Formats: sequence, structure tokens, C-alpha cells
Amino acid sequence: MSQEEKEEMMQLMRDNFDCQDEPKLGIFWFNKDDDELFGVTKIEASDVPFLNDKVLRKTVRSLHKDWWKKHEMRLKAGREKNHIFGQDYTQIPRGRIFQRRDGVFEVMCGSWMTPHIMDLVIEEFDLQKQTVEQVIDEHWELGHGWSEEVQ
Repeated sequence: MSQEEKEEMMQLMRDNFDCQDEPKLGIFWFNKDDDELFGVTKIEASDVPFLNDKVLRKTVRSLHKDWWKKHEMRLKAGREKNHIFGQDYTQIPRGRIFQRRDGVFEVMCGSWMTPHIMDLVIEEFDLQKQTVEQVIDEHWELGHGWSEEVQ
């Protein structure tokens, strides 16, 4: 191995030192009052298979609306203290981490996403910035989501 190759390998090891935990897939909300993520549900990306050859992305099965309903019921029963669960979940910034077949992690979110919040997401889900793509979609905008479904 040449000296140049050794130096490149050492630099790669230094670059990856802070990213030794396996990347995760999952869902999250952002509490702007506390400036932190909450309601994080995550699993190691390697533990989630692609369902078949046609599936282009994978993620956790947890749905925001189901997670929120569980905590909303706990709040109503007096077993949850965080009053944020008394609100419509689509009014709280939320997102989902997917992984594409090419290895890129997509952070699906609304236009409310800031570089600071993205840094929190990258840290929480053990992602590496060079493998992350932010994808803004209407579903993740405030006020949008499954709650719009006609019953």
C-alpha cells in the first residue's frame, strides 16, 4: 500500500469516527418550543428489508397518526403529561427517514425544515451528511396528512 493510500485510509477513518453507530430509519416530530426532536421511533436500517424488487425505498412501519393517537388517548386518560398531544398532529413539524436502494437516506419533511433541525435529525438517526437527501413534500407540510381523509 502506498503512502498516499495509507493517508486516504486514515482520513476516511477519521471522517467516520463520529459515525460508528449504524444509521436508522424512522419517524420524528420537532418541538419548536423545546428546540428538540420528540416522538422518535427508529430502527437500524439493516433490520428493515426491502419488501420486494419493485420497492425503491424502505422505512419503519410506524405511522405518525397511530403513534399520535396512542399518546392522545394517554393524555385524555391522565397517563400522559405532555399537552402537545391535545393538538392536531399535522400542525406539529414531523418527518420520516427512508433509505433508497442506492443507500441514500431521504429525510421526508415540509418546508419548515431548517439546517439546525436537519442536524438534529442526522445526529438522532446516526446518519452521515454525505448520504442524506432532504425531500420536501406536501404531505409533510404543516396541516397536511392523513387527517384530511374523508371518513
